[in-house]
Order: sequence, then C-alpha cells, then structure tokens
Amino acid sequence: MRNTDRTLRSRLAALHGHAARFALPFLALVALAACGAKGKQPGAHMRGDAPMAVQVHVLTPETLANKLLGSGTLLANESVDIRSEVSGRVARIGFEEGAPVQAGQVLVQINDDDLKAQLRKAQAELQLATLTEERQEQLLAVKGISQEAFDATRAQRTGKQADVDNLQALIAKTTIRAPFSGVIGLRTISEGGYVAPSTSIATLNQVKTMKLDFDVPEQFGRQVRGGTPVQFTLVGDTVRYAATIYAVEPGVNPETRTVRVRARAHNADGALAPGAFARVSLDLGSVPGALSIPSEGVVPDIHGQVVMVIKDGKAKQVRVELGLRTEKTVQLISGVQPGDTVITSGLLAVREGMPVRAAKARASVAADSASTAKPRGN
Repeated sequence: MRNTDRTLRSRLAALHGHAARFALPFLALVALAACGAKGKQPGAHMRGDAPMAVQVHVLTPETLANKLLGSGTLLANESVDIRSEVSGRVARIGFEEGAPVQAGQVLVQINDDDLKAQLRKAQAELQLATLTEERQEQLLAVKGISQEAFDATRAQRTGKQADVDNLQALIAKTTIRAPFSGVIGLRTISEGGYVAPSTSIATLNQVKTMKLDFDVPEQFGRQVRGGTPVQFTLVGDTVRYAATIYAVEPGVNPETRTVRVRARAHNADGALAPGAFARVSLDLGSVPGALSIPSEGVVPDIHGQVVMVIKDGKAKQVRVELGLRTEKTVQLISGVQPGDTVITSGLLAVREGMPVRAAKARASVAADSASTAKPRGN
C-alpha cells in the first residue's frame, strides 16, 4: 500500500514539472506581445496627429483676359431652296451646277403649252364679256334694260378678267428665276423630268458675305453688343478670320440658358463655306484684381462649388462662386480673399478640421490666366 502511494506521488510531481515547462514559454510570449503593443501605440498616435502635406496656391490679385471661347456655324448671307410653284415637265435648265448666277437669271423653264391654251380661251371669253357689257351699258342709258341685268353682266366680265389674270400668273410661275446673285448648288432634276411644288431643284447661296451664328452663356449676353469684333478659325485651318457682331437674339433659350449671337464676315475669296464648324473667340475686355486657382482646386457638390483653405493649420471648407475659366485655371469671385491659401491636391483625403501643412506654395497663376477664358461654370 505504501509503495502504491509513493508511486502516485512521484507521477503527480512529474506531471507538475511538465506543465510548468510548457506554461513558462506561453506566459513569456504573452508578455512580449503586450510589451510590443504598448511600444507601438505611441508611434501610431503620433503619425495620426501629424499634419498632412498638401499642394497649395496663395491667392494673388491679377488681371485676367476676359475672352469667351465657343463654337459656331457659318451660314450663307442669303440662302434659298429653289422650287417650282407649279407642276409640269422641265423644258429647259438654264444653269450650271456649282456656278455663279445673276439675279433674275432663268434657272428652269417649265412646259406651259396647256396654260397658254387656257389663257387664249379665257381671253376670248373676256373679250365677249367686255362687248356685252358695253352694249348693255348703252341700253341702260335709254332704260332698255334694268340695273340688275347690267350689274350681272358687269360681274360676269369681271370674273372673266380674273380668269385671265390667274392664268397669266401661272404662266409666269413656269419660268423660275434666281431671286438674287449667288452660287447655285447641285441640281436634282433633269430636262424632261416632272417637277411639283414639293420637288427641290437646287440650293442658291449668296456667299460673298457670310453669317456666323454662335451662342454665349446667359450671363455674358448683356456684354455683347453690335459692332463687337469676333475672331474664328475653321477645322483643319490655322487662318484666323474676322467677323463683326451685328445682331443679338433678344431672348434667352430656356433649355440651354444661352443667347444666340450673329456676326457677319467678308468672304470675297470664297474660303468660307455655309454649314462649316467654327471655333469662336470673343474678347470681352479684361478683369482687374481677379483671384484665380488651378482648376483641380475646385470641388463640385450638390449645392455648387467649394474649395479647401488652410486656417490656423487646419483644413476649412469654403463655398465659392466661379467666374472665368481658362484651360488650367478658374476665377473665384466670392468666398475668398487675397492671401488665402487654397489646397490644390489630395482633396479626396482632406476633411474639415484636419491638420494640414503646405508642401509647396505657388505665388501666382498669372501665366495661366493669360490664356483664353471659357464661359463661367457652376
């Protein structure tokens, strides 16, 4: 029995030794992990509080060139789609496609044989009605007929005269003449073909002088006046052409919030063609004391436009109103003051009240501001 007790105690002692050997390394690892966590916390906290480095722009007053860029369309000074007012077969074509024509020149002659035959008949009936009226007028003078009978005869003669006039007008319409001098386009008919009022024969354009139509934003409509010079270029052409505004649409397009403007350009050499696309540049003077920043510094939201400025070492959101735009800059016309430092980078990561510092300051964007300005945007 004693031997059994001694054996049991020795086994328990052995098990206690094994447990102690395994427990000590485990406790050591726990302690090391705790010390490591405590050692990392101060460093991580310091990095979270460190100001974020951002690119900035210091607002400096400067003079902006107020030039409006847009697109327009060239139109012929006068343009008409040549059509026949009467139906009939084409007897003769009096123009060459793409050639100049003079005002009054016969362009197309429609066969009028049937109308002339009807006119001769109507003229004979008119002659008879006129003789009848003259005889009855003599009878009326001697009370040979009543006034009512004479009035009926006169009305009949008047109706015959109207028939003659109508046929003469129809015959005149069979000769289609150029309403003004210009260049006629490609024809869609041939001699011997049948034309109707719905048939388009050709297009006649007066191109010695051209019209230029373009739109300006509503806020600039009041600054555009007749006599204002305009410059424009064409696609694939480096030549700068000149035009002069002569008319402005009095109303604003409610769908686009723009005003239609029309200018006139000389085209003596025929370099300008109707329908051509034009890039328009309109000089509206200059804006002194303007505040501009790089375009990437503006953040749009549902209420308008905002920028982030540095105040007391922290980011502050400021709502602004925009003015002129260039290819790289935008004018701020409210919400900021000269000397303010505007953040221009990392705007997606910057939040209101976040500590920030200027990584690199820019003194001015005068070189960018000398570029041509685009319409004001919201």
